Amino acid sequence: MDAKLVHWMPSWVCQRGRRHGVVRTASVLILTGLLLVQGPVAGLAGVGWCRSDPVVMINGTAADVFVSVPVDDLLTISGPTEFVITVPNGTDAFLVAAGVGFGYGEVVEFRESGSLKATPTGIELRVAVYVPATDKSTPVLVEFAPRIIGILDPASVEGAANAWISLRTMV
Repeated sequence: MDAKLVHWMPSWVCQRGRRHGVVRTASVLILTGLLLVQGPVAGLAGVGWCRSDPVVMINGTAADVFVSVPVDDLLTISGPTEFVITVPNGTDAFLVAAGVGFGYGEVVEFRESGSLKATPTGIELRVAVYVPATDKSTPVLVEFAPRIIGILDPASVEGAANAWISLRTMV
């Protein structure tokens, strides 16, 4: 189950030249307006965040993987957001819907591992996220939220751009 799923922006967004810069800037501004959330991190209360999220299905349970960066750092993002979601061997896992990846798309990969277990209380997961940016200090917040109840209290971890951010959780 080493399938790699890729979601990119429409081809008209990826065209080179002057139109590319105008369309990308307009896309970022629209995303900023649509995806703005306030203060998801206690230490950064009052900071506006822009959020992107793929929706995944793990053994019949839908979940969001929210990735957020401060709005002021949105223009430092320089490529597609990468996700590696590792599940126990034999677990059914797939991408339901990809997010916009801060205007660059998302690359979502699923892996299996014998070190993770499915138990009566849930399925162990490892979620790794990589956000490329021109500024290494760009803060990144990763949250995993199974639909319905998990949205209210997602598992989360903070990190920075240009480094893998890993979260162990259960679904």
